[in-house]
Formats: sequence, C-alpha cells, structure tokens
Amino acid sequence: MFVEKFIGFLSAKIRKKVIEFIEIYYLCRLKYFGKLNILVLMSFREILRKLNNRYVYATLLFLIVILFIDQFNLFEQIRLSKSVKDKKQQIEYYEKLVPESKKYLNDLQNDTATMEKVAREQYLMKRDNEIIYLTETQE
Repeated sequence: MFVEKFIGFLSAKIRKKVIEFIEIYYLCRLKYFGKLNILVLMSFREILRKLNNRYVYATLLFLIVILFIDQFNLFEQIRLSKSVKDKKQQIEYYEKLVPESKKYLNDLQNDTATMEKVAREQYLMKRDNEIIYLTETQE
C-alpha cells in the first residue's frame, strides 16, 4: 500500500494502527466483476468526484427542504406525533371515565337520596326549616 512507505519510520504496532485508521477513513464500495463482489477502496477525492453532479445536489437540496424548511418538517412531525400520543392517552382516560359518569347520572336521576346529597353539598340548597352554617378550615 502507498501509505506504508510514508509511515515506515513508525513502530510496527503504531504502523498497523495507522493503516487500520486510514483504511477505515476511506469509504469502501463493492464493484461487481462477473460473479464476484470485490471490495475496492476509494480515496476521498474519488468520492468527491463521484458525488459532484447535479443529481446529488438536487437530492441534498430536497432533503434539506423536507427535513428543515417545509411546513411539515422533521421537528413538526416529532411534535405532532407526541401530540397524537397525548390525545390517545386522553381518549383512553375519558373512555374509562364514561361508565362511572353514566352510573352517577343514573343515580342522580333515579335515587332521591343521591339527588339531595348533591343539591346540599354542591349547590348549598336547604330545606325550609334548616339553617346552613359554612365554616372554612385553614390547611
């Protein structure tokens, strides 16, 4: 490899690490030769040369617009999905609350004791011969 002659003065361990780092640094791609897939290392300049065309620029521009600038960008989608999740939790909560409320409404319509209790506690109603004393407690 051409890099080995430039790093020849380094020790063997360090040289091996540097070569591994350089190989990782270069991007790899597969080329199809007949029935064999051969791994070919491309230099950074070769990669830039391949990516330097109008299709890549158009794709990058499209992604930037869709992800950051558009009305329904990535951040808006995340916020909306969180909102949908919260609304679903609210729906579940209220669906659990409906049977209790129906039972309470049925009791209010049919049971006079429950009706009187609600009238006295919530609306401070009284009978003609009663006097109501309200006291406040400090907590």
